[in-house]
Amino acid sequence: MAVPTENRLRVRALADQAIAAALESDWQRAADLNRQILEASPDDVEARNRHGRSFLELGKLDEAKAAYAEVLKAFPHDPIALRQTARIVQLLEHRAKANVTKSKTQPRLFIEDMGKTGILRLMNPAPSHVLAKYSPGAEAELREQDGLLAVHARDGELLGFLEPKVGRRLIDLLRTGNGYVVALVSNDHQSPRIAIREILQSAENAHRISFPGHHRPAETKERAYIKGTFFRYGEEELEEEEEGAADEVAGADDPIGDAAELAEEPLLADADEEDEEDEESE
Repeated sequence: MAVPTENRLRVRALADQAIAAALESDWQRAADLNRQILEASPDDVEARNRHGRSFLELGKLDEAKAAYAEVLKAFPHDPIALRQTARIVQLLEHRAKANVTKSKTQPRLFIEDMGKTGILRLMNPAPSHVLAKYSPGAEAELREQDGLLAVHARDGELLGFLEPKVGRRLIDLLRTGNGYVVALVSNDHQSPRIAIREILQSAENAHRISFPGHHRPAETKERAYIKGTFFRYGEEELEEEEEGAADEVAGADDPIGDAAELAEEPLLADADEEDEEDEESE
């Protein structure tokens, strides 16, 4: 069903407000705004997926499941609805609720800045029903544990560990004064990922790089890991794009100006490269 011309601007304005509400973690307002969009445009799949995410965050799992079921009626292979439905099934089976995302999502948190930011896979992740409680964008924190660097949700739940080599480097940088912010990117148990961004570099680490495998020429020194659909849909797992897609900045119609397509790149430097970085810092 086509949206009447006179309603298009209103729907677009409501969509922008709904996205802004989600970025502010104002889930009740986001749900209300998406409901208004669906009243005016029942076939709006983006709004339907956003509505499902809002219900999920509000702990209304049955309503969230119903919202995604409506998407799947029209688009049986919609990846967002399929993943979120599987997530809801996990929560219902374990009589759990989603941990409400309360932090304000900052798109620039995920922009790579020459070795300061990267996406890392979690090793030995928590069970799938535990990861299912947390949405992309949920804040996390790093904790040293038996020589490894563990990743915990804000409520203390252990999500997994960083690969030992990267973990050891970050432990040393943390001990010598660096600061980082962490957020969940994907809660897929097969490949859970987090984003880590250096926000403070101590004087002692002035010549050390957090992620030495991520050097880039000056013309491509910034790169976004979060694409626009992450914010529009409440995307659970960011789609892996072909190499180079990350350099394609989202168009003018993207409500999140800093967002670009995601292309995952290994964060681990070769041992020789890491050693060279440490030698340069001495």
